This record gives sequence, C-alpha cells and structure tokens, in this order.
Amino acid sequence: MAKNYNLKKYNFADTITSNFVGTEAEGYISASILSGTTLAEGNITLLNNVRYKTNVRKIAVPTSGNVMIDAGCDFSTATDMSYTEAVLEPKLLAVNLELCKKDFIPTWEGLNMSAGLDGRLPISFTDYLISVTAEQVAGEIETNIWEGAIGAGSFAGMKVNLLADATVVDVTGTTVNAGNVVAEMGKVIDAIPTTVYGKEDLRLYVPTSIWKFYTQAQSTLGYVNQYNMANEYAYSFNGVTIAHAPGMADDTMICARISNLFFGTSGSTSEVRVLDMTDQDMSDNVRIGMRFSAGVQHGFGSDIVLYS
Repeated sequence: MAKNYNLKKYNFADTITSNFVGTEAEGYISASILSGTTLAEGNITLLNNVRYKTNVRKIAVPTSGNVMIDAGCDFSTATDMSYTEAVLEPKLLAVNLELCKKDFIPTWEGLNMSAGLDGRLPISFTDYLISVTAEQVAGEIETNIWEGAIGAGSFAGMKVNLLADATVVDVTGTTVNAGNVVAEMGKVIDAIPTTVYGKEDLRLYVPTSIWKFYTQAQSTLGYVNQYNMANEYAYSFNGVTIAHAPGMADDTMICARISNLFFGTSGSTSEVRVLDMTDQDMSDNVRIGMRFSAGVQHGFGSDIVLYS
C-alpha cells in the first residue's frame, strides 16, 4: 500500500487537467524528494530553492597549532585562513508516465467514473497515482544521493564525488557480514580525523545490509532488547551515531558530519501535471508529469572517510 503523503485535494475540472507549478507543487514534489530516509531523517544538509547552482563555501582555519602568536603592537598573522568553493548544481529531472483509463473502469475505481471516452477518474484516485509515483521517485532519489552516476535519469551521488576527491580518507573495504561487521566498522572509526571525531553531527552512514549485520552482531552480545525499542534507541558504534542510508550500496560506508554533506533542489521551478488526454487526442489516456531538480555535494573531503 502506498504511503499517505497527506496530499492536498484539488477540485479538478471536467477533465483531469491540472497544473501545479512552484509553490503549488510543493505538496507533491516535497513528498517525493524529501520522503527518502536520508532526507526525511535530516541526515544531510538540505539546500532548498537552488534555482541554478550554489557554491558550498569552505573556509579553513589553520589547525597546525600556529594560530596563536605572541601579542604585540602590530597586527601580524602567523598564517592566513584559506577560502575555497565547491559547486552544487542540481540536475533538472522529469517523470513522464501514462496510463489508460479504461483499464480501471471495471474495477472499484470505475464506479466513480462515467462510461465512455469522457470518463473521469475520481479525485481520490488521481491523488493515489501521484502519491505512488512520488514514493517511487523518493526511492530513486535516495539511491542517487549515495550511488548516483553521471548519466541519463540520474545525478552524480556522494560516492562518485568522494572517489574523485583526493583529499578524502579512503579505507579499503571487503564483503561485510555479521561475523566481520564490527571489525570493518572499526576500520572506519579508526580513520576518522581527530579534528572531526566527537562532533555532535558526525554520522556513520551504512547501507541496509550493514545495518542488518550490525543488529545481528549486537543481538548475539545480548543487546537485542534495546533494538526492539522502536525510535527509542539510537544506533551507535564507538561513540558515533549510525545513520541508515538505504540508497547506499552493500559493502560501502561513509563517515562524515551532516554539516559537510549537502543536497540541493529548487522548489520554485518544480511542477506536477496531471493531464487527461481525451480532449487532446480522443484517447483514453491520463498522463502524469513531474519536473524538479536534485544534486549533492560535499565540503571538506579531508574530514570524510569513505569505505569502499
């Protein structure tokens, strides 16, 4: 059953021809973009209303111990702060789907439709069509955030960006299972820079497989009851909160601060269209279209650990 997205109800005209653009589309686009686990749980920094592109500003304060100097009459610096930028440019994406109304006339949905080519889908069913489409889009966006590739119908994900950044701390991975999951997670924790370890928003992002294996490993140690307390027990490992990232591939882990990972999208250019094609070409088709943008970027690669 599709999730209930509490979508807005609209009074459609004699034909199901509706156009939701910008803020009017937020009830639908937000449901699809923000309902993925990573975004819904706030495990990444959301940059909304990125119409074209934005710069992720990186200001580095020297950490080599020479920031403090002896006081004197003149203003002098031991070293200067550095400033660099990383560009986050959300990619324009679309959803184009079509269904035939007559396929639903014999069913219970058809009880609320008039017969013939001018039959109208009930408003409740149009909401369902959009919600189930939004659910699918949410899943694809969740996957693209972590594993997206440069190509048609996708955007470059975190893993692609991190592999291309030579400053990222790389840890060689292996096939993770319930028997070695603790040791492999330990390798990631060991690689965390000391300047990052202990930060409140530090997260160890793991895919569903590692999430499952770690739960199994903890169960064998007698912690099973803690994991049965829904929403009352935060998964953690050696002082670092674990974030479930369903879109991440098996045998992959990323350790980073939430404030160092970014997802960008534009609400103002988003739109959802539901178009009854009967008046257009005398067909029995209904088209669903969505347009939105999405993309990810990271800040300081040297503060991120990639296990792959």
